[in-house]
Amino acid sequence: MSHDVRRGTYDAKPPAVLAKRVAETLIQVMATADGRATLEEIIASVRAIGGSLAVLKREHLLVGNVARRVLRVIRDEGATSERGDGGGESGGGGGGAATKKLKKDVIDTAHEVIEEMETVSTNIASQSSDFVTNGCVVMTMGSNASAGTGLAEAFLRDANKKRSASEGGGGFSVVVAESAPRYDGHAMAKSLAERGVRDVSLICDSAVYATMPSVKLCVLSARGVLADGSALVDSGAYNIALAAKAHSVPVLMLAGSYAISPKTQKEAGFDRVYGFGSPSTALGYGERGADPDAVVINPSFEFVPAELISVFVTDHGAHCPGFINVLLSEMYSPLDSALLGV
Repeated sequence: MSHDVRRGTYDAKPPAVLAKRVAETLIQVMATADGRATLEEIIASVRAIGGSLAVLKREHLLVGNVARRVLRVIRDEGATSERGDGGGESGGGGGGAATKKLKKDVIDTAHEVIEEMETVSTNIASQSSDFVTNGCVVMTMGSNASAGTGLAEAFLRDANKKRSASEGGGGFSVVVAESAPRYDGHAMAKSLAERGVRDVSLICDSAVYATMPSVKLCVLSARGVLADGSALVDSGAYNIALAAKAHSVPVLMLAGSYAISPKTQKEAGFDRVYGFGSPSTALGYGERGADPDAVVINPSFEFVPAELISVFVTDHGAHCPGFINVLLSEMYSPLDSALLGV
């Protein structure tokens, strides 16, 4: 697992794939714990493994988030077990039978969490008709998820299906920013057109501001959501959000619940979350006219502050940026905010 995360095996895959893999790994840690282990010992071992995975690639905020979610399940089941036993054998945590029962309860609940993660894209997409209307012009951008698997694309495809099928439905238009230098927007525009969206336009990133006056809605997807309501996004989304703010166009930020993190940008060392892509995607090696001593900085991620986001659409519903702290209190224990400093 750690080898795959370090090598970037999951970088171009839907976030739910990595979230599920992390949860399964931590469940395995829980299941293979010593039969006489105490609740505190089980929590410590899961925290250690979850924290070590989270530091491998800090831009994958969901790794630490999934670890915190599993830890919350363990703590809740442990507290339930203690109440059921009157603080007896399981409260001490040393009873073999009590530990075995605790493991079973945690594993059952954790598998429900995994099933929830697998339906994130579907649950978010199902809310599309609440925001996308007939005749609406929607702007989005390509993501580094494989074509056909990104949250924004699934959201727009579901909206197209519902609007086209509605009575007198004329559908809507989609404008896709090409997302240079990776040009993921090209693949996304092609995928949308092949999957039934009739009116799809592709524009260069520099044309975003000029195009925005005709746009009614911007749909972006987040790699991570911070406690202050800001979002970690693929490079290019901040440009769109700024242009949308200037033209009073609402910005929908799509994010699975596993992307919501208790972290903030103000924390020490958080600048290490920023990831950088290969310089070759921005400037080819040996390209004519290129300075051989040139230093190429190719950021993969950037932040969109809360004031540029109208609403977050998650698998738990639509929420304003100020509501993120409430969601955090429901999903994680404050005891697990720090996992090996991540």
